[in-house]
Amino acid sequence: MKLTVLGAGREVGKSAVLMESRNSRILMDYGVKIRPEPPEYAPLPPEKPDAVVISHAHLDHSGALPRLYGKWKLPAYMTDVTLNLTQLLIEDSIKIAKKEGYKMPFSEVELAKAVKQTNTINYGQPFKAGNLNCSLFDAGHIPGSASVLVKGDKNLLYTGDIHNEPTSLLRGARLPKGVDVLVTESTYAGRNRVPREKEEEKLIESVEEVIAEGETALIPAFAVGRAQEVLLLLEKYAKYIALDGMAKKATGIVSSHGHRIKDAKKLQGVLDKIMWVRSEKGRAAAMKNRPIILSSAGMLSGGPIISYLRRIADDKEARIMFTGYLVEDSPGWGVLNNKVYNNEGEKFDINCRVEQYELSAHASREGLMRIIEETNPSQVVCVHGDSCEQFAKEIRKTGREAFAPANGETIEL
Repeated sequence: MKLTVLGAGREVGKSAVLMESRNSRILMDYGVKIRPEPPEYAPLPPEKPDAVVISHAHLDHSGALPRLYGKWKLPAYMTDVTLNLTQLLIEDSIKIAKKEGYKMPFSEVELAKAVKQTNTINYGQPFKAGNLNCSLFDAGHIPGSASVLVKGDKNLLYTGDIHNEPTSLLRGARLPKGVDVLVTESTYAGRNRVPREKEEEKLIESVEEVIAEGETALIPAFAVGRAQEVLLLLEKYAKYIALDGMAKKATGIVSSHGHRIKDAKKLQGVLDKIMWVRSEKGRAAAMKNRPIILSSAGMLSGGPIISYLRRIADDKEARIMFTGYLVEDSPGWGVLNNKVYNNEGEKFDINCRVEQYELSAHASREGLMRIIEETNPSQVVCVHGDSCEQFAKEIRKTGREAFAPANGETIEL
């Protein structure tokens, strides 16, 4: 069995891992690195894969998928909601590229081919990729996210992005037994994380203060996963919330696939009470009537959230509440660390309060170690992290073989 890391080797972004076993080649994920712009793409595999499996819809795992279909015809496998969300996010990335004037290695034509070649798979449903038997397991990261079990010369589990604790939206990861090789994400392998429950409590307290004081809170949120989770966390305050941006479409998709989340009825109850903003006039009404504005983009890289940001920038009592990771030098990172919004030629000071709550959808360092213990592999391959090499060293202390390949590196297992 051979593994070639085409992307996300000792870094976060453009995930792509090629597995070769029993004369079959399976590509697991094929993503982009969003920042800095223009995006960086994982290189094409040296030969045509027999299949590609997409773990989840986030663009750093799915965003280069159409590129394969400019060169080859091959089957793709993913869950139903992942297909719908991937299509939404890639369509948006094509629009952004056209608007900002940079060239992409594919178009709507290749995206349509990819969608046509995709087979949707349920968790636990066996399927064949090349000569290899595969199945998907709930990864607990975002709706529809999956870890990929491939039975070849050895049984290999590719975690994708994984979160093994339940949240308001998801049940948490489900792991298979009998794993020989674990290819694990390592996002939080190098640092400890604040307990999630405390971050959720602090966010709710801040929202309660905003409502009591009659002020405004702007919550930038990733359209897929985070927006729906925050809506559920703030269920009690649904009548105070306005939802805007691509988060609206993503929430509609997630809601229509209720079997992929923990409590579809509860989410629908929230959606029936919130305000759905559909125009600039609606934005003005939302600012007047709804103190909590939830909108994408989560890193303030664009979208309708900027319209709200301009409105509250000089209001010292208003709040911006980030709910997740901010890439260094992203517009959101600048707002949090420098109190300045600077993007696409627009720059202004931020005089309102800025807060951050770490509602990560990735396993903590301790959670990653639990995943290793539970799956009990003899070999571990660390990808998708800035501390992969250090994490591999720690894993070796437990008596397992561990690797942290760089991009372009092939390892024999």
